[in-house]
Amino acid sequence: MLGLPQNRYHQHLQAQEKPKCTTHGKETFCTHIPLINITTKETVPAPFLYNEDGSRTLNNKMVQASVQYFDNQEYNNHLTDTPTVSEHALIRTRGRSSRGFDKQGYLLKFMEADFLNNKKVSLSGMTADSDWVLHGPFLDKTLIRNYLCYNLAGEIMDYSPNVRFCEIFINGTYKGLYLLTEKIEYNDEGRIKFTETDPDLPATSYIVKLDEEGENPLYSLNTFSEYSGKNGPRKRGSNKLEIIYPNKTLTLEQKEYIEAEISRFEKALVSFDSADKNYGYPSFIDTASFVDYFIINEFTMNSDAARLSTFFYKDITGKLKITVWDFNSAFDNYLPVMSEPHYFMMTDKFWYEYMLRDQDFSNKIIYRYNALRKTYLSDEYLVEYIDETIAYLGDAIDRNYEVWGYSFSQEEDMLIPTERNPRNFEEAVADLKQSIIKRGEFLDANIETLKSLSHDSINKQFNHDVGGRS
Repeated sequence: MLGLPQNRYHQHLQAQEKPKCTTHGKETFCTHIPLINITTKETVPAPFLYNEDGSRTLNNKMVQASVQYFDNQEYNNHLTDTPTVSEHALIRTRGRSSRGFDKQGYLLKFMEADFLNNKKVSLSGMTADSDWVLHGPFLDKTLIRNYLCYNLAGEIMDYSPNVRFCEIFINGTYKGLYLLTEKIEYNDEGRIKFTETDPDLPATSYIVKLDEEGENPLYSLNTFSEYSGKNGPRKRGSNKLEIIYPNKTLTLEQKEYIEAEISRFEKALVSFDSADKNYGYPSFIDTASFVDYFIINEFTMNSDAARLSTFFYKDITGKLKITVWDFNSAFDNYLPVMSEPHYFMMTDKFWYEYMLRDQDFSNKIIYRYNALRKTYLSDEYLVEYIDETIAYLGDAIDRNYEVWGYSFSQEEDMLIPTERNPRNFEEAVADLKQSIIKRGEFLDANIETLKSLSHDSINKQFNHDVGGRS
């Protein structure tokens, strides 16, 4: 891969090559990638609950299950092998709009045998944890958007969820190719690693999420941007900042502490001396983290970024950081409308519209973008990465589409207009590559125009008259 350093595990590059099996017939399921066999005590609940008025809510009921994880490092995996991991777990469907897809995603929570306590389990070398996401690519016909983008972000940012491709059976039925993904949460050994909370103290490390309003108001935050209306063109609607960590041990004092911390940052962000390094917004955030997040999501045309499923985290002794999540809609794969590659998508997003009024922030984005276009964001790197990933997956792609191949038919079109929907896997991959190349061409030609957003002629209306100055 162009000789670039690798700061994380890339499955398609580092997994050991395995010989073909010669000891069984075609009737035996055989795969070179990890295999998960899930047996539930009862049927996995439907993804939605429907109310009398016709509205629906997310059904987050979990059911008990046994999970076998096969990950032989030297030979292919089969359901008849001795599992690498055999554990008890709870399972449910996950996601919001994606819950309605035929191929559903799942949340796995490993448990002790009595199902009373969580159990940390390591899978394929990833940090041991109880909670794991099984992403089932369905809208993404290439099957690799999340794999590509999480690993790309992991080379650029401090943290991006680690991932592994796998194939899944649930109650004896083959479900296809999935992406095993770390759930964003605190972990003292990895994932988001920071100072653990102490319920006896109001000050705490924390993780918050910007998303549609959650079910428990205890975790919902009312910060300055919420009660002042200073959330700009991102018409917040029902979207809320919600506490992810601390969770069960969260106290009212800690919630108030988190609200106050974020509110101080937001007030600084809209103040006259917003860009002041000692008193303005840079004193509250890890600027490099926000710069990288902007570039990654701008380049990938991720319509959900800084709007939905957006995670922020802060160590009690550090500054606020941001991390990536969910690239299912990236690179013109957004359901309702075509993601035109010839305009900026992040400039009016939550908090960013204010940061971009700071010339120093815009300059950092421009400098960083130009550097990344020579490495991890170059056309050559990305096209080669796609080709090598597909070659690694091999017949796992064919097996997936033996089940889900009907999704290429016009009757199953999900993107609007219908011409955007690929009719086969090869066309889907070609569309992805073309989207990457076009996006790079636009940003190469226009990234410097971000400077205009910090020009006095744009920001005059936001400046206060202080001592006769405007």
